Amino acid sequence: MTQKTAFTSDQWDLLRLVPALVSAGMSSADRSGLFATVKEASAGIRSMSESYRGSDVELLQAFADDRSTPGIPDPRELLGEGDREQQRVKLKESVMTRLQQALSLLEQKATPEETRAYKQMVHDVAEDVANASKEGGFLGFGGVQVSEAEKSFLAELDQALRLA
Repeated sequence: MTQKTAFTSDQWDLLRLVPALVSAGMSSADRSGLFATVKEASAGIRSMSESYRGSDVELLQAFADDRSTPGIPDPRELLGEGDREQQRVKLKESVMTRLQQALSLLEQKATPEETRAYKQMVHDVAEDVANASKEGGFLGFGGVQVSEAEKSFLAELDQALRLA
């Protein structure tokens, strides 16, 4: 079983931060109103929390036990410059790059069971965010539960996670 001490502080921060970045990436995949964005953010946090607490995988339990705040990347580094659409594309690229870094790290230092659990947790976070609110409606009426842009993000994520 892999302990926190197997990772440098930067590596540990990366592993802890990736699920939140995936949540942000999914939330930004399609434009949402204020209430939908709040619902999506809450769903991401709740999903991560439940995954950590409900797991018997030591690595995920270590995430739950760590009460420190991970180093947050510079927003300009994550979003880049440009208009909202360019920043959305850059955020997705940043999320996928960090996800690949985290997976590579886990494949080197974690057990296969821990790596699978981490991948599943990341997928579940994205799926919970996608399902948190309807897209394309008005004040909660109409729209679709998961938009095409969210489905696309989830498919790309799953491909990176190699879950399919």
